[in-house]
Amino acid sequence: MEKAKTAAPPPSPLFASIPPEEVPVLLAGLQAERRSYQKGEILLHAGETTGRFGLAAAGTLQIVKEDMDGSATLLAQIRPGELFAEAFAAAGLPLSVSVRAEEEAAVLWLDYRRLTSPCRDAGPFHAVLTGNLLRILSRKNIFLTGRIEHLSRRTLREKVLSYLSEEAVRQGSRSFAIPLDRQGLADYLAADRSALSAVLGRLRREGVLTFRKNEFTLR
Repeated sequence: MEKAKTAAPPPSPLFASIPPEEVPVLLAGLQAERRSYQKGEILLHAGETTGRFGLAAAGTLQIVKEDMDGSATLLAQIRPGELFAEAFAAAGLPLSVSVRAEEEAAVLWLDYRRLTSPCRDAGPFHAVLTGNLLRILSRKNIFLTGRIEHLSRRTLREKVLSYLSEEAVRQGSRSFAIPLDRQGLADYLAADRSALSAVLGRLRREGVLTFRKNEFTLR
């Protein structure tokens, strides 16, 4: 792990409503630190606590769950502009997952306590940044709550219909596009892709829905 050259951070919801020219000033006031990582390097280990959270600046990171036998399950991928470990930094609890670099990557680290405490050097957009972080945390919480609701259904058919019904309500139409491809939907519902395709095929034959790629219509 080594310090990377100073560079502008990638576009991110964390900087919403903040003029681009103000972002470097704001980050300097918060003493944000940019670091680079090699492929396969572990950024955070399960079981450790951290007061910092990261913003992926370059490359892709992996969130993995390690079992007692040493095997690891990929839970999510973090791409440039996305945050990770912010909930653990806010809660002060040990991480239940590890974070590693899928490829050469760079991360902008921010101290949660410094971000949420008044700071004379952070500039006028400190409060905006804090509000953006709280909004991101809230949206992730809502996302996870919805996923738990879908996964609690007994069968894959019920899980699929639960998710698609929620999207129809959220978008206010029986015809809508989902933000996931077929593999992404399978991963979200913790299902095998071929099993998911079979369920969707049966629902279409039964006239429950029609679909083309990620566009669906509930009948």
